[in-house]
Amino acid sequence: MEQLLETGKKVLASGIEIKYLAGEYLFREGQKAEFVFYLQCGSILLEWPNENKCLLIENKPIFIGIDEALVGGKYTCTAMTTEQSEFLVFDRAYFNQLITEFDHAKDYFESMRLDFSSQLDLQTIKAKI
Repeated sequence: MEQLLETGKKVLASGIEIKYLAGEYLFREGQKAEFVFYLQCGSILLEWPNENKCLLIENKPIFIGIDEALVGGKYTCTAMTTEQSEFLVFDRAYFNQLITEFDHAKDYFESMRLDFSSQLDLQTIKAKI
């Protein structure tokens, strides 16, 4: 566990910090996944338009877009900030490089991916009105 925390610190130190205003899109469903985002503070609304579902994540440090970036696919949802928010952003190629560069990075990202999945499972996904 301690090794994963150390790896996490190294990984997060490698991200580029970007601030977004309320109402800005990080990405849209179907867009090529070129980046992985780490929410540091603020809030983000994830929306699955074809499924008529959305999820609001508020002030919870979490990675977004890991699965899509790992396979070089497209984002499966739309992500928009709901207030001024700060993210660490990782280019997909650089993100993949981090996995091979740092010991335990693969395990760290797997635990972060599972954390995101559990957020989806634990949160009530509300139908859009």
